[in-house]
Amino acid sequence: MANLNTVFSKYNQIIRLADDKRTELIMVRNSLRSRIQNRHEQFAGILKPYNQLEFQSQGSFVMDTIITPVHDDYDLDDGIYFIGKLSKDKRPEPELFHKMVVDAIGVNYDDVEKVIDKDTCVRVLYKSGFYIDLPIYYAGNKECPDLADKVRKWILSNPVEFIAWFEDKAHSGFQKAFLYESTMFDKYEHWLTDMRKKDVQLRRIVRYLKIWGDLRREEMPCGLIMTILATNHYCEHERDDISLKETLVLIEASLRKSFKCERPTTPLGEDLFATYKNKDAFMKYLGYFIENAKNALIESDPQKSCGHWQKSLGDRFPCHVAPKVIIRASTSALVAGGYSSKPYGTQV
Repeated sequence: MANLNTVFSKYNQIIRLADDKRTELIMVRNSLRSRIQNRHEQFAGILKPYNQLEFQSQGSFVMDTIITPVHDDYDLDDGIYFIGKLSKDKRPEPELFHKMVVDAIGVNYDDVEKVIDKDTCVRVLYKSGFYIDLPIYYAGNKECPDLADKVRKWILSNPVEFIAWFEDKAHSGFQKAFLYESTMFDKYEHWLTDMRKKDVQLRRIVRYLKIWGDLRREEMPCGLIMTILATNHYCEHERDDISLKETLVLIEASLRKSFKCERPTTPLGEDLFATYKNKDAFMKYLGYFIENAKNALIESDPQKSCGHWQKSLGDRFPCHVAPKVIIRASTSALVAGGYSSKPYGTQV
């Protein structure tokens, strides 16, 4: 059985979003926050009681499951919180809050390609190819915010709870107070540094599934679904290749029994597969992935094993770092004009 754990380690470095790109995302995010805050404050009198804003990054960037997609169109989710105490029946429709954010972003933004007002967020697409998604919330209490969804209207949804759920599974020591209480900021910064240094296996398994999905894009579920599936069925092992294969097997078994992916936090129990249209394609590709993983693990030649993984994980899977097996024939056999009946291989 070929052991490609070192190859997976290199692959993880390739697909994990690089530090310079993370820094760029933070700079762009902060600039966008300032622009929205400053322009929003210009209309403070008109917009009362909707003029107090807070921001909170969320999703894969905070959980460090963010990847470098094939087309380099990575993203960051940054929640905008309108702070107020109006009940759902007293506050305006979500469309107004979307419009306020779009208006606050404004025009004549040199590095922005376009601003897209989606149902669940406002997307700011940059000319460099990456984008910032701005989900919009109304909250009297940031622990119980309502998402402004233009189709489903106001929905209780707390992204911090999802981060806490995932980090608990990763045993990272994350505390929700890091994001809720300003006095915990320094501890949060230390935790981020420690988290970046300790790249636990669960994060890597999530990245592998997300990059697999990215290679097939339109037919595949979103990163949130991949994260939940990987976390719910994660099989720990000292080797990433074995952990990934076993996790895939558990995911397939669960989905064959019941094709659901329930959200573990608010809105609790929501089936994220409810509107998904490509079940057959997903299960087919999942079956191929498992087959490739099994073939890779029973293969003794690391180079051939690597080729099986590439079928599902793409050309960036670095087969050039896999050990090569050199078959040497004995001197006596060569003299006799034939090969030894028991050739042996040496890994280099």
